[in-house]
Amino acid sequence: MSDQTVTTRVTGARRARVLAIAKHEYRAAVRSRILLILVVLLILVTAASVYIASAGYAAKLAEYETYRAAAQAQGLDRIAPTPLAALSLLRGPLEYLEIIGAVIAISLGYLSVSRERINRTLPLIRTRPVTAGEQATGTFLGAMGVFATLVATTIAVGIVSIGLLGRDWVNPGELFQIALTAVAALLYLGAFYCLGAIATAKSRFAANGLVIALGIWLLVVLVLPQIGDTMDADNQLPGGLFQALALDHDGELAVLQHFTGYERIRTGIEEASLSKHFERFAFAMSDVKDRYRPYNLPWLLNETRNDIAWLLAYAVAMFVGLRRSFRTQPTIPPGGTP
Repeated sequence: MSDQTVTTRVTGARRARVLAIAKHEYRAAVRSRILLILVVLLILVTAASVYIASAGYAAKLAEYETYRAAAQAQGLDRIAPTPLAALSLLRGPLEYLEIIGAVIAISLGYLSVSRERINRTLPLIRTRPVTAGEQATGTFLGAMGVFATLVATTIAVGIVSIGLLGRDWVNPGELFQIALTAVAALLYLGAFYCLGAIATAKSRFAANGLVIALGIWLLVVLVLPQIGDTMDADNQLPGGLFQALALDHDGELAVLQHFTGYERIRTGIEEASLSKHFERFAFAMSDVKDRYRPYNLPWLLNETRNDIAWLLAYAVAMFVGLRRSFRTQPTIPPGGTP
Protein backbone atom coordinates (compact mmCIF):
# COMPACT_ATOMS: atom_id res chain seq x y z
CA MET A 1 0.00 0.00 0.00
CA SER A 2 1.49 3.35 -1.05
CA ASP A 3 2.05 6.27 1.31
CA GLN A 4 -0.40 8.35 -0.71
CA THR A 5 -3.13 5.75 -0.22
CA VAL A 6 -2.49 5.64 3.52
CA THR A 7 -2.58 9.44 3.74
CA THR A 8 -5.85 9.54 1.80
CA ARG A 9 -7.47 7.00 4.10
CA VAL A 10 -6.30 8.79 7.23
CA THR A 11 -7.60 12.12 5.90
CA GLY A 12 -10.92 10.52 4.98
CA ALA A 13 -11.23 8.98 8.44
CA ARG A 14 -10.53 12.33 10.09
CA ARG A 15 -13.09 14.03 7.88
CA ALA A 16 -15.67 11.38 8.72
CA ARG A 17 -15.09 11.83 12.47
CA VAL A 18 -15.37 15.61 12.21
CA LEU A 19 -18.61 15.38 10.21
CA ALA A 20 -20.05 12.86 12.67
CA ILE A 21 -19.36 15.23 15.57
CA ALA A 22 -20.82 18.15 13.57
CA LYS A 23 -24.04 16.22 12.89
CA HIS A 24 -24.28 15.25 16.55
CA GLU A 25 -23.84 18.90 17.57
CA TYR A 26 -26.49 20.10 15.13
CA ARG A 27 -29.05 17.49 16.22
CA ALA A 28 -28.39 18.18 19.90
CA ALA A 29 -28.82 21.93 19.36
CA VAL A 30 -32.10 21.45 17.50
CA ARG A 31 -33.44 19.38 20.40
CA SER A 32 -32.51 22.02 22.99
CA ARG A 33 -35.59 23.77 24.37
CA ILE A 34 -33.58 26.77 25.55
CA LEU A 35 -32.17 27.41 22.11
CA LEU A 36 -35.55 26.80 20.50
CA ILE A 37 -37.14 29.47 22.70
CA LEU A 38 -34.38 31.97 21.85
CA VAL A 39 -34.63 31.23 18.12
CA VAL A 40 -38.42 31.59 18.11
CA LEU A 41 -38.05 34.87 20.02
CA LEU A 42 -35.56 36.16 17.44
CA ILE A 43 -37.83 35.25 14.52
CA LEU A 44 -40.87 36.85 16.18
CA VAL A 45 -39.12 40.14 16.93
CA THR A 46 -37.72 40.13 13.39
CA ALA A 47 -41.17 39.73 11.87
CA ALA A 48 -42.62 42.40 14.16
CA SER A 49 -39.80 44.84 13.41
CA VAL A 50 -40.08 44.48 9.64
CA TYR A 51 -43.89 44.59 9.81
CA ILE A 52 -43.88 47.92 11.65
CA ALA A 53 -41.20 49.41 9.39
CA SER A 54 -42.86 48.10 6.22
CA ALA A 55 -46.17 49.77 6.99
CA GLY A 56 -44.63 53.23 6.88
CA TYR A 57 -42.40 52.29 3.96
CA ALA A 58 -45.35 51.18 1.82
CA ALA A 59 -47.11 54.49 2.42
CA LYS A 60 -44.03 56.50 1.43
CA LEU A 61 -43.46 54.32 -1.62
CA ALA A 62 -47.06 54.87 -2.73
CA GLU A 63 -46.61 58.63 -2.36
CA TYR A 64 -43.45 58.51 -4.49
CA GLU A 65 -45.18 56.45 -7.21
CA THR A 66 -48.03 58.98 -7.29
CA TYR A 67 -45.53 61.83 -7.63
CA ARG A 68 -43.65 59.99 -10.37
CA ALA A 69 -46.82 59.25 -12.35
CA ALA A 70 -47.90 62.90 -12.12
CA ALA A 71 -44.46 64.09 -13.23
CA GLN A 72 -44.44 61.73 -16.21
CA ALA A 73 -47.96 62.85 -17.16
CA GLN A 74 -46.69 66.43 -17.30
CA GLY A 75 -43.86 65.40 -19.60
CA LEU A 76 -40.99 65.90 -17.16
CA ASP A 77 -37.79 64.14 -18.25
CA ARG A 78 -35.87 64.43 -14.99
CA ILE A 79 -37.58 62.82 -12.02
CA ALA A 80 -35.87 62.67 -8.66
CA PRO A 81 -35.01 59.09 -7.69
CA THR A 82 -36.72 57.60 -4.70
CA PRO A 83 -34.97 58.33 -1.39
CA LEU A 84 -36.27 55.05 -0.03
CA ALA A 85 -34.13 51.95 0.40
CA ALA A 86 -35.88 48.62 0.87
CA LEU A 87 -32.91 46.97 2.56
CA SER A 88 -32.93 49.62 5.28
CA LEU A 89 -36.01 47.87 6.68
CA LEU A 90 -33.66 45.08 7.77
CA ARG A 91 -32.05 47.31 10.38
CA GLY A 92 -34.17 45.80 13.16
CA PRO A 93 -33.40 42.16 12.26
CA LEU A 94 -29.69 42.95 11.95
CA GLU A 95 -29.64 44.60 15.37
CA TYR A 96 -31.48 41.64 16.86
CA LEU A 97 -28.91 39.29 15.30
CA GLU A 98 -26.21 41.46 16.80
CA ILE A 99 -27.65 41.32 20.32
CA ILE A 100 -29.95 38.31 20.68
CA GLY A 101 -27.96 36.27 18.16
CA ALA A 102 -24.81 36.71 20.24
CA VAL A 103 -26.67 35.43 23.32
CA ILE A 104 -27.88 32.41 21.33
CA ALA A 105 -24.31 31.72 20.17
CA ILE A 106 -22.91 31.93 23.71
CA SER A 107 -25.71 29.70 24.99
CA LEU A 108 -24.96 27.10 22.33
CA GLY A 109 -21.27 27.18 23.21
CA TYR A 110 -22.11 26.69 26.87
CA LEU A 111 -24.53 23.85 26.10
CA SER A 112 -22.01 22.13 23.80
CA VAL A 113 -19.55 21.68 26.66
CA SER A 114 -21.91 21.34 29.62
CA ARG A 115 -24.04 18.74 27.81
CA GLU A 116 -21.03 16.49 27.33
CA ARG A 117 -20.09 16.91 30.98
CA ILE A 118 -23.57 16.12 32.20
CA ASN A 119 -23.83 13.04 29.98
CA ARG A 120 -20.28 11.99 30.94
CA THR A 121 -19.46 11.46 27.27
CA LEU A 122 -16.17 13.38 27.20
CA PRO A 123 -14.13 10.48 28.63
CA LEU A 124 -15.80 8.14 26.12
CA ILE A 125 -14.97 10.44 23.23
CA ARG A 126 -11.35 10.68 24.31
CA THR A 127 -11.01 6.86 24.40
CA ARG A 128 -11.75 6.80 20.69
CA PRO A 129 -9.35 8.00 17.97
CA VAL A 130 -10.76 11.53 18.15
CA THR A 131 -8.31 14.36 18.77
CA ALA A 132 -9.15 17.57 20.60
CA GLY A 133 -8.74 19.42 17.31
CA GLU A 134 -11.24 17.15 15.56
CA GLN A 135 -13.69 17.51 18.42
CA ALA A 136 -13.39 21.31 18.39
CA THR A 137 -13.72 21.48 14.60
CA GLY A 138 -16.71 19.16 14.58
CA THR A 139 -18.61 21.04 17.28
CA PHE A 140 -17.78 24.35 15.59
CA LEU A 141 -19.05 23.16 12.20
CA GLY A 142 -22.22 21.85 13.82
CA ALA A 143 -22.77 25.19 15.51
CA MET A 144 -22.16 27.02 12.24
CA GLY A 145 -24.83 24.83 10.67
CA VAL A 146 -27.25 25.97 13.37
CA PHE A 147 -26.28 29.61 12.81
CA ALA A 148 -26.65 29.26 9.03
CA THR A 149 -30.19 27.98 9.54
CA LEU A 150 -30.93 30.80 11.98
CA VAL A 151 -29.49 33.58 9.79
CA ALA A 152 -31.15 32.25 6.63
CA THR A 153 -34.53 32.05 8.37
CA THR A 154 -34.20 35.54 9.84
CA ILE A 155 -33.20 37.12 6.54
CA ALA A 156 -35.85 35.20 4.60
CA VAL A 157 -38.55 36.42 6.99
CA GLY A 158 -37.27 39.96 6.56
CA ILE A 159 -37.11 39.85 2.75
CA VAL A 160 -40.55 38.27 2.37
CA SER A 161 -42.01 40.82 4.78
CA ILE A 162 -40.47 43.67 2.78
CA GLY A 163 -41.99 42.30 -0.42
CA LEU A 164 -45.44 41.50 0.92
CA LEU A 165 -45.86 44.36 3.38
CA GLY A 166 -43.53 47.01 2.04
CA ARG A 167 -44.52 46.20 -1.58
CA ASP A 168 -40.92 46.47 -2.77
CA TRP A 169 -39.00 43.28 -3.60
CA VAL A 170 -35.21 43.43 -3.42
CA ASN A 171 -33.23 43.04 -6.65
CA PRO A 172 -30.41 40.52 -7.35
CA GLY A 173 -27.71 43.06 -6.49
CA GLU A 174 -29.30 43.72 -3.11
CA LEU A 175 -29.67 39.97 -2.53
CA PHE A 176 -25.91 39.60 -3.05
CA GLN A 177 -25.24 42.32 -0.50
CA ILE A 178 -27.53 40.55 1.95
CA ALA A 179 -25.62 37.30 1.27
CA LEU A 180 -22.38 39.08 2.23
CA THR A 181 -24.10 40.32 5.38
CA ALA A 182 -25.13 36.74 6.17
CA VAL A 183 -21.50 35.59 5.87
CA ALA A 184 -20.43 38.37 8.24
CA ALA A 185 -23.18 37.30 10.65
CA LEU A 186 -21.86 33.73 10.61
CA LEU A 187 -18.35 34.93 11.48
CA TYR A 188 -19.80 37.11 14.23
CA LEU A 189 -21.92 34.35 15.76
CA GLY A 190 -19.11 31.82 15.37
CA ALA A 191 -16.81 34.01 17.45
CA PHE A 192 -19.36 34.27 20.26
CA TYR A 193 -19.99 30.52 20.11
CA CYS A 194 -16.28 29.95 20.66
CA LEU A 195 -16.37 32.43 23.55
CA GLY A 196 -19.15 30.51 25.28
CA ALA A 197 -17.47 27.15 24.72
CA ILE A 198 -14.02 28.38 25.81
CA ALA A 199 -15.30 30.02 28.99
CA THR A 200 -17.25 26.88 29.88
CA ALA A 201 -14.40 24.50 29.03
CA LYS A 202 -11.94 26.53 31.12
CA SER A 203 -14.22 26.54 34.17
CA ARG A 204 -14.53 23.66 36.58
CA PHE A 205 -18.20 24.55 36.93
CA ALA A 206 -19.99 25.18 33.63
CA ALA A 207 -22.33 27.81 35.07
CA ASN A 208 -19.33 29.97 35.96
CA GLY A 209 -18.18 29.85 32.35
CA LEU A 210 -21.60 30.98 31.16
CA VAL A 211 -21.56 33.94 33.57
CA ILE A 212 -18.09 34.97 32.39
CA ALA A 213 -19.07 34.72 28.73
CA LEU A 214 -22.23 36.78 29.27
CA GLY A 215 -20.19 39.38 31.14
CA ILE A 216 -17.86 39.71 28.14
CA TRP A 217 -20.92 39.88 25.87
CA LEU A 218 -22.30 42.73 27.96
CA LEU A 219 -19.03 44.64 27.64
CA VAL A 220 -18.45 43.99 23.94
CA VAL A 221 -22.01 44.28 22.61
CA LEU A 222 -23.55 46.95 24.85
CA VAL A 223 -20.98 48.92 26.86
CA LEU A 224 -18.13 49.62 24.41
CA PRO A 225 -20.39 50.53 21.43
CA GLN A 226 -22.39 52.88 23.66
CA ILE A 227 -19.23 54.63 24.79
CA GLY A 228 -18.07 54.96 21.19
CA ASP A 229 -21.45 56.32 20.03
CA THR A 230 -21.55 58.82 22.89
CA MET A 231 -18.10 60.13 21.96
CA ASP A 232 -18.95 60.31 18.25
CA ALA A 233 -19.05 63.95 17.17
CA ASP A 234 -21.78 63.21 14.64
CA ASN A 235 -24.12 62.15 17.46
CA GLN A 236 -23.92 65.44 19.33
CA LEU A 237 -26.97 66.83 17.49
CA PRO A 238 -30.31 65.14 16.72
CA GLY A 239 -30.18 63.84 13.17
CA GLY A 240 -26.40 64.06 13.04
CA LEU A 241 -23.93 66.95 13.29
CA PHE A 242 -22.53 66.45 9.79
CA GLN A 243 -25.99 66.33 8.25
CA ALA A 244 -26.88 69.57 10.03
CA LEU A 245 -23.75 71.11 8.51
CA ALA A 246 -24.69 69.68 5.07
CA LEU A 247 -21.36 67.83 4.79
CA ASP A 248 -20.84 64.79 2.58
CA HIS A 249 -18.50 61.88 3.38
CA ASP A 250 -15.41 63.73 2.17
CA GLY A 251 -16.35 66.82 4.16
CA GLU A 252 -16.84 64.68 7.24
CA LEU A 253 -13.33 63.26 6.88
CA ALA A 254 -11.91 66.75 6.43
CA VAL A 255 -13.46 67.93 9.70
CA LEU A 256 -12.30 64.85 11.62
CA GLN A 257 -8.70 65.51 10.57
CA HIS A 258 -8.69 68.40 13.06
CA PHE A 259 -9.57 66.03 15.91
CA THR A 260 -7.21 63.14 15.18
CA GLY A 261 -6.22 62.52 18.82
CA TYR A 262 -9.79 62.45 20.10
CA GLU A 263 -10.97 60.37 17.15
CA ARG A 264 -8.10 57.91 17.65
CA ILE A 265 -9.20 57.25 21.24
CA ARG A 266 -12.85 56.89 20.25
CA THR A 267 -11.98 54.61 17.36
CA GLY A 268 -9.76 52.50 19.61
CA ILE A 269 -12.67 51.90 21.98
CA GLU A 270 -14.93 50.87 19.11
CA GLU A 271 -12.25 48.66 17.54
CA ALA A 272 -12.33 46.51 20.68
CA SER A 273 -16.02 45.75 20.05
CA LEU A 274 -16.65 42.89 17.65
CA SER A 275 -20.32 43.86 17.42
CA LYS A 276 -19.41 47.34 16.18
CA HIS A 277 -17.45 45.88 13.27
CA PHE A 278 -20.37 43.63 12.35
CA GLU A 279 -22.81 46.53 12.66
CA ARG A 280 -20.74 48.80 10.41
CA PHE A 281 -20.40 46.19 7.69
CA ALA A 282 -24.04 45.06 7.90
CA PHE A 283 -25.38 48.61 7.82
CA ALA A 284 -23.19 49.47 4.83
CA MET A 285 -24.45 46.42 2.92
CA SER A 286 -28.10 47.05 3.79
CA ASP A 287 -28.32 50.81 3.06
CA VAL A 288 -29.21 51.59 6.67
CA LYS A 289 -26.97 54.66 6.69
CA ASP A 290 -27.89 57.34 4.13
CA ARG A 291 -24.24 58.15 3.48
CA TYR A 292 -23.61 54.67 2.04
CA ARG A 293 -26.46 54.66 -0.49
CA PRO A 294 -24.84 56.64 -3.34
CA TYR A 295 -21.91 54.22 -3.60
CA ASN A 296 -21.50 50.90 -5.39
CA LEU A 297 -20.48 47.57 -3.88
CA PRO A 298 -16.70 47.80 -4.61
CA TRP A 299 -16.57 51.15 -2.82
CA LEU A 300 -18.52 49.78 0.14
CA LEU A 301 -16.23 46.76 0.43
CA ASN A 302 -13.18 49.00 0.33
CA GLU A 303 -14.70 51.34 2.92
CA THR A 304 -15.46 48.45 5.30
CA ARG A 305 -12.27 46.45 4.67
CA ASN A 306 -11.08 47.19 8.21
CA ASP A 307 -14.31 45.77 9.66
CA ILE A 308 -14.01 42.69 7.42
CA ALA A 309 -10.44 42.14 8.63
CA TRP A 310 -11.46 42.45 12.29
CA LEU A 311 -14.36 40.02 11.87
CA LEU A 312 -12.04 37.45 10.30
CA ALA A 313 -9.34 38.03 12.91
CA TYR A 314 -11.76 37.64 15.82
CA ALA A 315 -13.32 34.49 14.37
CA VAL A 316 -9.96 32.83 13.65
CA ALA A 317 -8.48 33.79 17.02
CA MET A 318 -11.50 32.48 18.90
CA PHE A 319 -11.48 29.22 16.94
CA VAL A 320 -7.80 28.71 17.76
CA GLY A 321 -8.65 29.32 21.39
CA LEU A 322 -11.46 26.77 21.14
CA ARG A 323 -9.09 24.09 19.87
CA ARG A 324 -6.66 24.75 22.70
CA SER A 325 -9.34 24.80 25.38
CA PHE A 326 -10.67 21.38 24.31
CA ARG A 327 -7.25 19.87 25.03
CA THR A 328 -7.23 20.96 28.67
CA GLN A 329 -10.79 20.69 29.93
CA PRO A 330 -10.92 20.25 33.71
CA THR A 331 -12.39 17.07 35.11
CA ILE A 332 -15.62 17.21 37.11
CA PRO A 333 -14.85 17.46 40.83
CA PRO A 334 -16.16 14.63 43.03
CA GLY A 335 -19.73 15.44 43.98
CA GLY A 336 -19.55 18.65 41.96
CA THR A 337 -22.11 20.03 39.61
CA PRO A 338 -21.05 20.34 35.96
